[in-house]
Amino acid sequence: MLKIGAWIISPLLLLPLCGQILPDLEVASSTVDTITPVPPMEFSLGLPGAAPMVMPQNLNISNFGGGLIEGVKDVGLRYYGPGIKITGDNGMEAFADTALVDVNAKTATLEGNVSIYQGNILQRGERTVYFYEKKLFDASDMRASMDPILLEADKFTAQEQGGKKILVGENAGITTDDSEDPGYWLRAKKTTVFPGDKIVFNDLRVYAGDVPVFWLPYLSQPLDKELGYHFVPGSRSGWGPFLLNTYGIMLGGKTDPKTGENEDSWLLSRWHFDLRAQRGIGSGVDFVDTRVENSNEISGLSLYYLHDLAPETSTTGVPRGTIDADRYQVELKHRLDLDFEKEAEWSLDSNFTLLSDQYYLEDFNLGVYRSDPAPDNTLGLYRRDDDSLLSIYGRFRINDFYRADTRSPEVFFDQVRSPLFDSPVLHEGNISFGFIGEKAADFAEGTFINPLMDLTAGDPTAQSVLNQLNGYQRQLAEELIALPLNDPRREAIRTQFLDSSYARLNVYQELSMPMTFGEALYVTPIAGLGYTRYDAANWTIANTDRTYLHAGTEISTKFSKEVNNQRNSSWGLDGLKHILQPYASWSLVSTDSFSVEDPQVDRLTPTTRPRPLDPVRFNAVDQLETWNVVRFGTRNRFLTKRDNQAFEWLYFETYMDAFIQDPEGRRDYSNLYNEARWQPLPWVSAGLETQFPVNNDPEGFSQFNSTLRFMPTQSIEFSFAYLILNGHPNLNDSNQLTLQSYLRLNDNWGLGAIGVVELDDGTLQQQQFTLHRDLGNWVAGVGVTVLDNRLQKEYGMVFNLTLKDFPSAALPFTITGQQ
Repeated sequence: MLKIGAWIISPLLLLPLCGQILPDLEVASSTVDTITPVPPMEFSLGLPGAAPMVMPQNLNISNFGGGLIEGVKDVGLRYYGPGIKITGDNGMEAFADTALVDVNAKTATLEGNVSIYQGNILQRGERTVYFYEKKLFDASDMRASMDPILLEADKFTAQEQGGKKILVGENAGITTDDSEDPGYWLRAKKTTVFPGDKIVFNDLRVYAGDVPVFWLPYLSQPLDKELGYHFVPGSRSGWGPFLLNTYGIMLGGKTDPKTGENEDSWLLSRWHFDLRAQRGIGSGVDFVDTRVENSNEISGLSLYYLHDLAPETSTTGVPRGTIDADRYQVELKHRLDLDFEKEAEWSLDSNFTLLSDQYYLEDFNLGVYRSDPAPDNTLGLYRRDDDSLLSIYGRFRINDFYRADTRSPEVFFDQVRSPLFDSPVLHEGNISFGFIGEKAADFAEGTFINPLMDLTAGDPTAQSVLNQLNGYQRQLAEELIALPLNDPRREAIRTQFLDSSYARLNVYQELSMPMTFGEALYVTPIAGLGYTRYDAANWTIANTDRTYLHAGTEISTKFSKEVNNQRNSSWGLDGLKHILQPYASWSLVSTDSFSVEDPQVDRLTPTTRPRPLDPVRFNAVDQLETWNVVRFGTRNRFLTKRDNQAFEWLYFETYMDAFIQDPEGRRDYSNLYNEARWQPLPWVSAGLETQFPVNNDPEGFSQFNSTLRFMPTQSIEFSFAYLILNGHPNLNDSNQLTLQSYLRLNDNWGLGAIGVVELDDGTLQQQQFTLHRDLGNWVAGVGVTVLDNRLQKEYGMVFNLTLKDFPSAALPFTITGQQ
């Protein structure tokens, strides 16, 4: 299969053929099998007494096949093969059955099975003419191969434009299907190839075989896959039929005065023009600084606007209120590197997303909506070195339709664990100060808060309001309705609901000293001290502070055993080493208790994972409570040899917490956690996470999460994931099965499928089916998807036609990602 990564059209093809006439050249018959430069040779091709003709100095011709060499009257020399070879000092080699050197026209004409090689460039045909003074090839009726593309034309000429070598074809065709009868051609009245840069087509027609299927009056197609024209056709139930169009061009850099083109362009721009039958026309542009690493995360500036013809359309079945028809997204994600000092890296990071309404991402950017439905908005100055991180950043609430916390600003200084004054004692810590707040969505006051202010625990409508809340908001609501109607603490909770804000200073410093006893016992005592100060802004409770102390110890040991006779190539075993590491960690934190009315912005969020036991890694500063916990377990690693290196063949760990004092309830023991991963071979891997209560703890829950990827043959691949979550106090129960498979029917056909089913209620949440057809250098595909949102189903279809390894109308084959 041809690879587009090698798209470089070498200008070496366009250089002159350098060399001199061969020694012992006779006008009659001769054989030559060496290349030895000699001075130019004079010979007569005219009538007796005519002036002698001089062979050109920049041709090097050999006749290694033993054929005749004869003079042609008033023209030059004709070489007869079958082994005619012209060699240039630039590595070019040309082969033919015959060659005619015309010293008057200053040409070398090759005929019969002509092949021209230059690096990865190959030209084949029956005839070609090289103008050795003009340094031009007339490759009429020649087919050129410049890996991975093939070119043919009525006339292909090499030219110089603005100091650059280009290739111009008249009535030319380009393909990457390297076969006698290519499956497709891109043909144009004029085709201009700018090596390593772009191809310009005038009056372009795309042919599937001999049938024209697409036409454009003009197309400038860069050789970078990000550039040029891309389109995605399809249909969705919420959009109707659609066609998403993108054209990418480079901006910036300096203008070359000779060519008028920009050199060293660095700003990638992608221009969008999208047609959705039910929603209207959308347009936008993305600007990406290609000089920045991690451009997927630091994606630059994106602008998009759509006058929505049906903004009330819901794909979930949940009714909407009035939505403005002007829908838009403005996104800025950029990093500016600052050269302040050599010992540290400074950067200014911007991360902003402005949305027109709370449903925009759900409607037009479903991929982002599923992973980040409430995008962050921050601006930060950061300094990084090997030992610390300094952050000065602000977090802003510019979208008023979802809850968000604010920092205006916060300064944070974090020090990594490192020796203290070159001693065996290690120091680690952080200090932060900021003005911190949290604002509820604008609609929350009328929807939730005002109704709650008039409710008490005995009110029959209280439960229906509580059911609309979860997590911290539900805790606040339960605390509020438990109070009498005239209790002044109700107003404090109302403030927490709508706009909790305060100034906070937090300091935590920790010392530890790793010690080794014998060769296998490792002990690390830890001691830390922290202080937090709150100063109220619009918070109705008095200013407060608290101190917290931390003491702990980490103990571990290690045993290993070699099992060298365990060798099995079928399972990727070349010897086996088992490492067993029992460990235990004790952590004690002592601090003041707090109530739900206390300021809480950095708080715990629902999770199935155990909390960190070290305050330096405990991010929920506002909910830090007294705890006394022992975590103990064992790690098992099974290592084998792979490519002369140690390779982890199997890993599993089992651990649990024993609570002397539980910070989140009245548990004696946590769940028993098990984590395992197994990857014996490239075509099979598995993972497993489980947890379940070890006693009859009413707050316990169970989880089973397994994954498996398996390729039983080269034609079949499938992956399997199964999740069970039961009894979690904050998260919904789930019994979910995910299957993904791909079947290669033959060299040309393939089938793919994805299914996600929630077994708890029997809902087939997602169905996706794709059919792939390999058309030589084209790959065609059709995909359909069905999403069941329980209240409503959503349907989608995408047609995919991708030209393999050729930068043209590329179609990213995604069904649910729209931008």
